[in-house]
This record gives sequence, structure tokens and C-alpha cells, in this order.
Amino acid sequence: MSPSDNDLVTIALMPSGRRGQVPRGTNLLEAARRLGVELESICAGRQTCGKCQVVVETGHFPKHGLTSAADHLTPMDGREAKYLLDHQLAAGRRLACACEATGDLLLLVPEESQARKQIIAKAATDRAIDVQPAVRQVYVEVAPATLDSHVGDWERLQAALAEQHGLRDLTIDLSALAALQPALAQGRHAVTVAVWHDRAVLRVQPGYSEGAYGLAADIGSTTIVVHLCDLRTGAVLATEASMNPQVRFGEDLMSRVSYVMMHPDGTEKMHRAVITTLNDLARKAAQAAGVKTDDVLDAVLVGNPVMHHLLLGLSPVELGGAPFALALNSALDLKAAELGLRLNPAARAHVLPCIAGHVGADNVAVQLAEAPHQQDDLMLIVDVGTNAEIVLGNRQQVFCCSSPTGPAFEGAQITHGQRAAPGAIERVRVDPVTWEPRFKVIGHEAWVEAGQVAAGAVATGICGSGIIEAIAELYLAGVIDRDGRFAESGPERSPRVRRRGRTGEYVLADGSQTSSGQPIVVTQSDVRAIQLGKAALYAGVKLLMQERGVERVDRIVLAGAFGSYIDPKHAMVLGLIPDCDLEKVVAVGNAAGDGARLALLNREARREAARLAQQAVHVQTAVAANFQAEFVSAIALPHAADAFPHLAGILPEPAARSAPASRRSQRRRQTPDTATG
Repeated sequence: MSPSDNDLVTIALMPSGRRGQVPRGTNLLEAARRLGVELESICAGRQTCGKCQVVVETGHFPKHGLTSAADHLTPMDGREAKYLLDHQLAAGRRLACACEATGDLLLLVPEESQARKQIIAKAATDRAIDVQPAVRQVYVEVAPATLDSHVGDWERLQAALAEQHGLRDLTIDLSALAALQPALAQGRHAVTVAVWHDRAVLRVQPGYSEGAYGLAADIGSTTIVVHLCDLRTGAVLATEASMNPQVRFGEDLMSRVSYVMMHPDGTEKMHRAVITTLNDLARKAAQAAGVKTDDVLDAVLVGNPVMHHLLLGLSPVELGGAPFALALNSALDLKAAELGLRLNPAARAHVLPCIAGHVGADNVAVQLAEAPHQQDDLMLIVDVGTNAEIVLGNRQQVFCCSSPTGPAFEGAQITHGQRAAPGAIERVRVDPVTWEPRFKVIGHEAWVEAGQVAAGAVATGICGSGIIEAIAELYLAGVIDRDGRFAESGPERSPRVRRRGRTGEYVLADGSQTSSGQPIVVTQSDVRAIQLGKAALYAGVKLLMQERGVERVDRIVLAGAFGSYIDPKHAMVLGLIPDCDLEKVVAVGNAAGDGARLALLNREARREAARLAQQAVHVQTAVAANFQAEFVSAIALPHAADAFPHLAGILPEPAARSAPASRRSQRRRQTPDTATG
């Protein structure tokens, strides 16, 4: 028999806007859940954790058709009153688990009380993460042992978990089992249990306890980044980064594959190197956040296929040549300790799936973070690094590939190149009339003018964003032509361009502006290294556009730590990216790391990652018949044939930047050492 209207009360919950009726006398925690609003309740309604707080709004609310009052909840009992008093909570707050609805209510659910908290992953996109991690904590009270029962502590804990939290068919890690009896004794038969995917108990602590953390790691060819997150709130507590120590075995991926081919212990050496670094970063992050690594219970790891294999201790040799076979491309769940990670003994590690060839878990993470499959616009995502990950797509279809750009964009193979650090030149402008430069160094806000010596702005080298802007500016000023060659002549007696035999170089900072006392220059070989890298990237983009059958894109996303510092205009002038409305070109930071973080904080995202990996169309650049032709055309600045209408008025006049036919035909056709697929 359905209840009459007099037996129902109306409840509206803000800020979700959920509204509905429940039977009078319904526990408020249960009422909220019935209406689709999950409140935090680690203790399962025992008034222990205090997470299910709500605020009663009083007055008449015509929009919701109700009048709300504090006395529309059952009176506060002594246990609830003591908790509110002990924690000095503001008046009007109630514990939802401790009261029942007796009349209509308008309730405000504070952000900290929401079980599915939303945090902004990236302010530029206002994208939210629905916090539903694979590891969660529950408080449980276990029946004490008696002489009349021979049931073990684990079996009694299983029964309590089933009764109080609906968790059944659980297994328990041996380290957690070893801690079970002491925890029950210390907690007087009450314990807090950390459960993984509602299938396995990872940790048992006495009484009520908080503190479950996770690690999201992006293992790049050059840089490793980890984010330490609170698994309850989703907050990023600390971020740490380090150079990938595998660089010493080879700067690019194929060099590392070659190292394994030539050294039987190469895989083990590089595996140990990356695990040691991950452990060091985890320790530093935990220290910075004021937590223990033993409280880190989950990890999500991403990387390109070579990094993925070396992380797992798998030989990457088969990735060194066609058909570029992966040892596995599906997602992987394992114990973190099996990898050698020094976290909680029972901590789990989830490795996102790879797609194919040289398109790996980091590409899947980027797609997860930026969601091209949910867009109407045709989105191009370029994750710029030693090996560029490229994605092109929208809701209709997503294409992806990898292209071997090499380490030049990160300052390697550049005469005065360095990593982005204080003192590195990161911004450059060149006067088109005088060819005089001005620049910015990391750690100093003001521009440094030509000939100026500014306190605190001593240059130590030039980083990736600086070299891109320098070469683009040199081209716009006419210091180099579209083929990247230094001009034979310029402003009368300009000291900036120096000839060294048949090649030239440009003095960006003179000795008085540098830490070494020696000039920082951009050489012909520096220009060529950038041209080769950008041509490989652009050729990969063109292959995806051809596969999709389009000649333009609607939006461009520059991803990766390096991508965040690239100026869109200079990137387009250089020919690093195709023509697009500059207002539609955005930098989003370490999208692969964000994707890993999303998968750490939301277990449904892990399932979505598996779907994305299966549905993406992989384009193999290494064996594409037209890759070579596209690469050669892309060496020119910005391109030998493609139009850039959105750079009208910015690029030099076509006649001024057209190379003579004889020189074009004699252009040396250089390609990357190895094209990856």
C-alpha cells in the first residue's frame, strides 16, 4: 500500500537541485540517497566519521513549493550533539545519519560532505572529475569472538562488511590479514577497512581512521611526473617531477630499444632506473604532503609503449621494427610491490591500455582528459615531446598516431639548449628592422633588452619554448629564410649574425648577459634540428587529416608540460601545427598526467579508457607511403605548400619567403633517424 500525502515529506537538496518525496520518518542519509545525492559516510551511519553533514535552510521557498524549518528533523541526541560540540561546527549543521525527516526540508550539502566531489581538473576547460576511486575506506564494527563460536576474525569481519556495507565475496591481502587481530583488539572490535574495487581488503586499521592516497604517474621519455592525490576528496596534495633516468641509455625511444638489443641486461637496467625514480618521487610527494608512503594504496601509470614495456620489465625489442608488436595492449591490474614500488604492501597499480605500435597508454590518458570523442568540433591534440602523440577526432571518429620529433624541442641537441629552469631563455622577440633581440628568462618577469644587464636575469641557456620563439622570430625578421638558412646580408654592420664558414649563427645574448660570460647563440644546426622535429610532427598531423578526409581543423590543443609554454602564434609560424584560428589554439598542460589522475580518482574512467583504446583508429606513420613526401614539404617554414590564412599579415610576403626553384630542388632531404608508428 502506497503512503498517503500526509505520510510523505518533500526534500530538496542543493546545490544539486535534486528534489523529491520520501516517507515521513525516513533517515536523512537514506533519504538523500533515495533522491540520488550520495553523502560521505565512511562509518556507515554510526555518527563516528561526521562526514555526512548538512545545513538546514529555514523559511518558505516558493520555487520548491515548501517551507523548511530546523524542527522538521528529529531532535539531536547526545551522541550527535557531542560530535558537533567537540568539532565546534557551526549552528544549523546536522549529521544526516543521526536524524529523520518529519517535515519538508531544503538542505544545503557542503562540498566536503558530497561523496562524489567535483574538482576542476583544468581551469581552462572547467572539466570536473567525479571522485569515485577504486580504493575506498569503510568503518565497520565487528562482533567480538566468543567461546561458543569457532568463527575466525576474518570471517567475522566478512560478515560485518556484508551486513553493514553490502560488501560480499571479499578477499584479503596477507599484510592486511596480519594486521587484523591487533587492529580489532586496539579498536575494541571497530576497524577502518580499505577496499579495492569492492573486491579485496588492502588494509585494516583500528577504530575510525582516515588517510587513503593514490599516485598518478606519467612516465615520459624525458620527464616523469607524479601527482599524489587524496582518494576521498580528489585533491592533489603534491606534484613531483624528475628527468627520466633512462635518458642516459638513449635520448629517444629507438636508442633505448637499440640499447636493449645490444645489452642482455638492458631491459632490467632501465626497469630498475624508472622504478627507483618513481619511488623517489613518491617519497618526496608524500613528504611534501605530510603523509606516509604506506598510506598510498593505489596508483595509475601511463606512458608510451616503450616506457610502458620498460616499466613492466618487458623487452621493447619487438617495438623496434615492423609490425611493432606490443607484448600486451589491454589494461593491467597488479600489485604495486610486484613492480618494485615501495608504497603500502598491498597497494594496487593500474596501467592504462595501449592502442597499437607506438601509440600508448599516455595517448589514451590524453584522450581521457581532453575527450575529443565528446566534441562536435574537429579537435587536434598534439602532445609535444621526444615522441609526439597526435590525436584527431570528434564524436564521429578519433584517429591517432605517433611521430618521432626527437629531443630538440626539450632543449637537447641545441647548442645552448637546456631544460626549463631558472635562467633559461623562454621568450624571444627580434626587431625586424635592426635584428636586435630581447628576451625573458625563467624566474624574471621583465624583458631583457639588447645590451642590457638586468639583475637576476642572467641567462644560462635556452629551453624548448625559447628556441621555438627564437627561430620563428628570426624567420619573421628575415634573419633566416623559409629553408632555415641564414641571410647573406642584413642591417648594415649588424653584430648579431656571425658567419662560421658556410653557415651562420645568431647572437641571442651577449657575454655580459650570460652566467658563463660567453654568448648564447642560435646556430644553423639548431635551426635544422628544430626543422626536422617540427616536420616529423606536422607530417604525422597531415597523415591523420588525410585519413579523416579533411583539410582543416576547428580546434588545436597543445598538451604536455612543454606544450603549456609554447606560444600558439610562434608554433604556427614555425609550422609546428597546421593553420587554425589562433583563438582556438589552447595549451592544457600535462594532459597525460591529468588522464592518469582522472583514472585514479574515477574507476569508471578506467573502463572508458579501455573503450577509447579499442575504438581509436591507429595510423601507422612508419610505413605510410606518403610520410616521406609530407615530411620533406614540412621542413620549410612554415610549410612548402600548405596555406596559413590565419597568419595573414604576420608571415613575410610570399615572394620574400619563396626559395628559388634551384635551391628547393637541391634541398637536402633529411628525415628522422627512425619513424615510429
